[in-house]
Amino acid sequence: MGRLTFYGACGTVTGSLYLMEAAGKKILVDCGLYQGVEAVGQERSLPFDPQEIDYVFLTHAHLDHSGRLLELVRGGFRGEILTLQATIELLEIVLRDRLHLDPQAGTEGDLSRLLELCWPFAYHETVEISPYLSFRFQDAGHILGSAHLELWAEGQKFVFSGDIGRWASPIIRDPTPITEADYVVVESTYGGKRHPSWSTAKRQLQQLLRLARSKKVRLFMPSFAIGRTQEILYFLNELVESGKVEPFPVILDSPMALRVTKIYAKHTELYDEEALKRLASGDEIFSFPLLFSTPSVASSRHIDRLQPPYLVIAGSGMVTGGRIVAHLKHHLGDPHTWIVFVGYQGEGTPGRAILERRPVIKLDNHWVANKAKVFRLEAFSAHADHQELIRWLSALQGVKRLFITHGEEPSRVALQREVKLRFGWPSERPQVGRSFAF
Repeated sequence: MGRLTFYGACGTVTGSLYLMEAAGKKILVDCGLYQGVEAVGQERSLPFDPQEIDYVFLTHAHLDHSGRLLELVRGGFRGEILTLQATIELLEIVLRDRLHLDPQAGTEGDLSRLLELCWPFAYHETVEISPYLSFRFQDAGHILGSAHLELWAEGQKFVFSGDIGRWASPIIRDPTPITEADYVVVESTYGGKRHPSWSTAKRQLQQLLRLARSKKVRLFMPSFAIGRTQEILYFLNELVESGKVEPFPVILDSPMALRVTKIYAKHTELYDEEALKRLASGDEIFSFPLLFSTPSVASSRHIDRLQPPYLVIAGSGMVTGGRIVAHLKHHLGDPHTWIVFVGYQGEGTPGRAILERRPVIKLDNHWVANKAKVFRLEAFSAHADHQELIRWLSALQGVKRLFITHGEEPSRVALQREVKLRFGWPSERPQVGRSFAF
């Protein structure tokens, strides 16, 4: 008899953390941090003994899936962390950044021990841990190295979707369909919602850049350092080098994004056909004329001396920290400032408050008037929308029960409703602490 317990991402889009007890082992799937309003009251301690955990399967490096690995190691975990090589490289950047922002999260020693426990595996590789436990990673198409997890335990097959990417997204390959499972844990970030197409995304970005240039405005783009920034650079490369947008200064003001982009440039084996074709033609897909970077704080401060128009791309994506906060403290109150959001804005984050046009925004313990012009380009989301979630689920056969996680409650309800109509599978929206015996 085995057990699956849900310890995070239940009615929220952050904090993914699932515990499986099977085949005499205790296994975590992800160990993520809550962010935004979801982080309020988050305990430092984990709801189980870290020393008892044998394995962690990490679906990708984003903080909401990996952030609490520091607490896990600090608490005595000495098992194995199983994931992709690209994820391990990104993980070091993500967790070092967390240590910088939150010194109480751990130490450099904790991070070093954590990285020593990481073991890389390839997509499509079936690995037997014991006669009663085996696993395989499949490409989730979300960010570089992101994975779906297929886990065989106690004679049953479990599938954990991780974060499902979008079809035809730039740089990386489409999500891999999985054809059979007994039990499925699926994300639902955009349940009930539809994204515009990628062609619409490029057209909207092109129009916005042309308008910003003609109006000579300061344009700020809060962007996640992993995945989103690289997609934006990829599209900017295409627009500038094709002549569809006349160059003007674009400043990548994120040391973390610079480091991540180097890892993206390294792992071309994970690229899709289009990106490989552009590389083969000699195109530097993350570079274009008038692209600048600001590695130091001093160089970041010099941005204000520039005469607009210019575009600043900086983290964090939800304006919860990073250099974008300093920029918006200075410019959010200026009606001639433009802000463009290209990713999900979690409840309780400054990004969500700006997007909702609240009159004043708290940034770095200062209240700032919200007078900037705000745009939202939803097509740039790295998460599958409602129809893409259904497309991914449609490949599955034999499902006995579906667990819908990693979404705010309206999104979970919308996906559950469609699952019932289309597939008739038993499904539930687990709450934190819910255990399921199998």
